[in-house]
Amino acid sequence: MKPWIWLRVLAVILAIFAVGHTLGTATPKVTRGSQEAAVFAAMQSFRFPIMGFQRTYWDFHQGFALTITLQLILMTVVAWQLSAISRKSLRLALPMAVALQLGCAGLLVLSCVFFFAAPIAISAVAFACSSIAVLLLTRNSDA
Repeated sequence: MKPWIWLRVLAVILAIFAVGHTLGTATPKVTRGSQEAAVFAAMQSFRFPIMGFQRTYWDFHQGFALTITLQLILMTVVAWQLSAISRKSLRLALPMAVALQLGCAGLLVLSCVFFFAAPIAISAVAFACSSIAVLLLTRNSDA
């Protein structure tokens, strides 16, 4: 299979990850009872000054969640554009593909350390796709 196909598959996987992440963090609901509700309420109500702003831990939680979504969307776009570049020049595509592979490896490690099955699985698939693309780019650019 051609490297550009694996990069397109990677783009689709990352897009699915972005959508899932957004839906999973956009409207969290209390599902585990009063203790979870108390944690959410404390995160949302305790305000503190930081660098001239008043923020809550909930602000940070939501901000980081949206930042991750934005980064996943950016990785999706880069993977899609890189697939087009790789059809024309394997050598030009390789360094950017390695950067994407490292990003996917980082997602996998962080998912394993901090999260649960869904992000671990999708990160593993993204890492596999990016690794296959890098392997094919490396093999074919030497030929």
